[in-house]
Amino acid sequence: MLAFGATGQTLEQLLEFLGHETLDQLHSESPTSKLFAQILTNPNGGKGNLDINLANAVWLDKKLSPVCLLSSYKEVLNTVYNTKALFADFKNKPKAVRKINAWADKKTKGLIPTIVTEDDLTGEEDLVFANALYFKGIWSNPFKANMTKKKKFKLINGGKVLAHFMTNYEDFHYGSFSGYSMLKIPYETNGQSNEFSMYIFLPDRKDGLQDLLQVFHSDNSLFYRNFYLKERKLDEVWIPKFKITYKFEAHDVMKEMGLTLPFDPNNKEITQILGEWIYVSKVLQKSFIEVDEKGTETAAVSLMSMRVGCRCPPPRPPPASFVADHPFMFMIREDTSRAVFFIGVVLNPVENSLA
Repeated sequence: MLAFGATGQTLEQLLEFLGHETLDQLHSESPTSKLFAQILTNPNGGKGNLDINLANAVWLDKKLSPVCLLSSYKEVLNTVYNTKALFADFKNKPKAVRKINAWADKKTKGLIPTIVTEDDLTGEEDLVFANALYFKGIWSNPFKANMTKKKKFKLINGGKVLAHFMTNYEDFHYGSFSGYSMLKIPYETNGQSNEFSMYIFLPDRKDGLQDLLQVFHSDNSLFYRNFYLKERKLDEVWIPKFKITYKFEAHDVMKEMGLTLPFDPNNKEITQILGEWIYVSKVLQKSFIEVDEKGTETAAVSLMSMRVGCRCPPPRPPPASFVADHPFMFMIREDTSRAVFFIGVVLNPVENSLA
């Protein structure tokens, strides 16, 4: 939503950060944007085995007049993001917090009841953006609960924890590459148009997660590629159950990744929202995901507050098993469009944290 309000170098930096060259490309050519647009206009509302929902919201501080929001940006909110601007009194922090959290709780079906606290707000906010994502899917071949066993999971620091590991004797789509192996676990679609799967990226080395993350961070297009996984029966498959919630302030990470201009109080290039220049003061992200024998339930909420200013290696012959008993990365992707829905890592399956 921010990119549509930016101009000049700030817009260029935002588009580069998002992996696109123009706003039209971002809106109409991005697989993820196209999938999200489809979900916004036609959410399934829990029908079928896949339950997917996406929502956006914008709150203006009550001191601002409704006419402050440019008509062109109102059109963007309506046509692209299927929402309209709401009003909140950010100086009354308890009331503003209750309003935003009630929205998040409803849109994530209770998985994320709070995204913001009074400490997260200064009371001087002029504009707050939020988006919420909810996904619940049932495995096409559910794991059998009576086969779940406690096994050791090796931590990055060398320690070990006991976790519940799921297994299945079904065939899996599997691939082995230089430094890591991959497993695809599809969700049941039952005639629905979208086909989702979870992909697990397991480093060969017990301490290899950082190197794996660096490979994909250096080239985000790797997430959208055809992995050429082969369907086969593996001698062993063990995947830990996990239930994770995590909240972090994303603006520091975004700055480290090169997105700096939107956070500069002296930057005067975000002018296509209110007409006067504004800047981003904070970005919050909160995520929840639960993976068990039946399937996956996940939700994520992002909140942005603003103020008026001042290459993939060739595969090698795969081994015979996939045992995720050490830190790994995972992704939920829609397979037809290759749109990425969710990415995370599991550092400790029995600890309630998500990196």
